[in-house]
Amino acid sequence: MTRIMTNVSAINGQRNLAKTGLRMGKTLEKLASGYRINRAADDAAGLAISEKMRAQIKGNKQALRNAQDGISMLQTAEGAMDEVHSILQRMRELAVQAANGTYADNGPERTSIGEEIVQLRSEIDRIVNTTEFNGVDRIAFSPEFNGQKVLTGALSSVSAGVAGTNFIQGETISYANAGAAGTHLVSGDSLPSGGTRTATFATAPAGDYTFVNNGGILEMRLGGATGTLVGTAAGFASGSTIAAASAGSVTFTNGFSVNVTADAAAYNWTSFLADMAVGGNQNLSINGLTGTTVTATTARPQTYTFTSPAAGQLTLTGADGTSQTLTIADMVADETRTLDFNQLGISLTLQTGPAGRTAAQVVTDLTGATDNSIIINGTGNTSTLQVGANVPDTLSLQFVSMLSENLGSAAYKLGGSAGLITTLGDQVVRTIQDSHNLMSSLDGAIQTLNSRRGTLGAAQNRLEHTINSLGVAVENLTASESRIRDADIAELSSDLVASNILQSAGVSVLAQANQTPQAVLQLLQG
Repeated sequence: MTRIMTNVSAINGQRNLAKTGLRMGKTLEKLASGYRINRAADDAAGLAISEKMRAQIKGNKQALRNAQDGISMLQTAEGAMDEVHSILQRMRELAVQAANGTYADNGPERTSIGEEIVQLRSEIDRIVNTTEFNGVDRIAFSPEFNGQKVLTGALSSVSAGVAGTNFIQGETISYANAGAAGTHLVSGDSLPSGGTRTATFATAPAGDYTFVNNGGILEMRLGGATGTLVGTAAGFASGSTIAAASAGSVTFTNGFSVNVTADAAAYNWTSFLADMAVGGNQNLSINGLTGTTVTATTARPQTYTFTSPAAGQLTLTGADGTSQTLTIADMVADETRTLDFNQLGISLTLQTGPAGRTAAQVVTDLTGATDNSIIINGTGNTSTLQVGANVPDTLSLQFVSMLSENLGSAAYKLGGSAGLITTLGDQVVRTIQDSHNLMSSLDGAIQTLNSRRGTLGAAQNRLEHTINSLGVAVENLTASESRIRDADIAELSSDLVASNILQSAGVSVLAQANQTPQAVLQLLQG
């Protein structure tokens, strides 16, 4: 059948030419990207496997860097301990010198030797307290680096203690009910309906408050009757009525409480609501000093105590004797101020109420019997390294305290409150027996340091094996992922040649198919 309206051969040529073009496009895309799988349509299963492998590869690469950082941390600690070792050797050399009978007991020569020994012991503690690893492979001798202290036995610090005996983060140090009677609620005011009341300030911060009766609910608002709602109360703790000559309390949802004592007549909730919302009783000013935060970045774990050496001055002293003094200025109303004891690695943020706080009051608040100390606890001496791509792949490093109070023989420690050098000072080698005691102490210290350095060395060797293992894992996983994801250039080149030939042939065939209908003209001319 000869037709001119429908050229089936041309349609077939176009269809196959389109298929060839699509195939060539995919081949060119793979050659250009270098990947066999560029989208899920190329190989959905292969893509899923490849992405899982990529996650493991990237995780292992980071774990390898983590292990290298761990080695750097160990080297930081070990390098500082090497210097401590040199100090101990010099101290023992001096102890041996003092053990010689050529020096008179309690003589000036022995005192001179003792002075050097005291200074060397102080240098050990200075090195231990200031050696930090801050994550960039260097020893930092300054608190502002905020690194990990690797020789104090506590890698980081947090504030602790018991409220009422120590300064606690977020606590209120001092509260005072301010305002004139008759215009503000004042402790001990008589209520219009009878009875007396006493306001206790549990957790309400300093500020100007107003009490509002809102349909039987007593609201406590900050900043006036339409101010911010901070707490509500809906009844007496003992019920809706306080019996005659009895006591009850109202506790708001924010912790603020009002204690109420009824007189000869019973006192009900309705009367209380009316009394709290009339006259000046609805106004309450709470003034004082609030300790909003306590931060300890590089503080050594111990107890720190506030004292005042002079008017307007505040000193914070650690149990080890380290201290820093700040001069305190008056605080204005609603002021927030940070007291930065940067040499100790501790800072406090204080906030005042509407009436402010004088420098003398701030000093009194912080040196009072209930708030004159801060206890800093370390989070532990173990650093957990992530040395694998998955959750259980961890390794723990232990950093124990190398302070002089932990060095020495069982009978004689070098430092600490009962330490040999602490107790005797520059008289530590005043006699031959004292010199022998110091030698025994130093032998114990050197043995302790040897053992600790050996432990760190073993851990470093372990981490080096971990690094080697991770390197092999990255290499093998990368090779496996490559076999799934990467393109085979030789195969694709062959496909491209075939596609080029088919495309050329398709164009030629389509051209011939388009010429076929012209043969009909010869039939019409006959």
